Amino acid sequence: MKKILLVSLVILLVGMLSVCGWGEEKIKIGIVQIIDHPALNNVRDGVIDALLEVYGYIPGENIEYDIQSAQGDMPTANTIAQKFVSEKVDLIVSIATPASQAAVNATREIPVVFSAVTDPVSAGLVSSLEKPGSNVTGVSDMVPVDRQMYLIKFLFPDAKKVGNLYNAGEVNSVVTNDMAKEACAELGMEILEATVATTADVSMAARSLVGKVDAIYVATDNTVISALDTVAKVCEDNKIPLFLADPTTVSQGALLALGFDYYLHGRQTADLVARILQGENPGEIPVEFARKLKLLFNPRTVEVLGLDEEEFTSKLNAFIEDMKAQGVEVSLEALPE
Repeated sequence: MKKILLVSLVILLVGMLSVCGWGEEKIKIGIVQIIDHPALNNVRDGVIDALLEVYGYIPGENIEYDIQSAQGDMPTANTIAQKFVSEKVDLIVSIATPASQAAVNATREIPVVFSAVTDPVSAGLVSSLEKPGSNVTGVSDMVPVDRQMYLIKFLFPDAKKVGNLYNAGEVNSVVTNDMAKEACAELGMEILEATVATTADVSMAARSLVGKVDAIYVATDNTVISALDTVAKVCEDNKIPLFLADPTTVSQGALLALGFDYYLHGRQTADLVARILQGENPGEIPVEFARKLKLLFNPRTVEVLGLDEEEFTSKLNAFIEDMKAQGVEVSLEALPE
């Protein structure tokens, strides 16, 4: 009788543990980003927050994250990706183009979900946006370069030359530069390039544009964004308006940014992660794009440049209406002072 009772208790206890989820293996996700800066960090946070809040993946309970940054070094990104493969993580989230290239080159078996990648086809991540194939899908942050160049001309009609700072070693930046050239040509403007290889080159590259351009543009180049404060200093000292594609970095001294909310970009990425964890084939999930534009301006920089804030804001509102008439949704915000 005692044996029967003991066996019954053991069965009951095992059943309770099973219901509670005890003993279940946690899902392990490797997250690699090419470098630490606000936009990419926001993507990462958006992924983790959405997986928790929307899908119930609780860190430490039913999911574990191995979060790594390559600190701007491609060989390090490759090493991190290989580490994830050897540890047999369940899925890799790769943030930015170089990190995504490292992840995709490291495995054809483990699902890879990329984020903050401008042109995944040119970067060699997928063969098609509609049917990525293999083990890869993700969310592109293809920047609206034509709208950004149009905004420069809209606000400064006399502008003729726009400086573009970028790392020629980043595929996404080369694609963006080509798009900027084409857009400027249609608007009667010209792009003057200043390329860098490391963050140490950024300040000198920015200074090389002084006296030659009417505005400076920085897209989503990871190298330049990581040293953006030096660009902003050059622009402020020489009264050159600085336009960005990343709203999260406007506070460093830019005039404004027209781009995406990268935290929401991360949350959108989490939707794809969840679909794969629930059994979908990543190669059959079409690549997605960010859904809404955000225009964020910096009142302090407006003042530094000697612009009238009321008149400037009026022009921004006119631009919003212009975009609306073209079927493009843009929200307008001022950076809190």
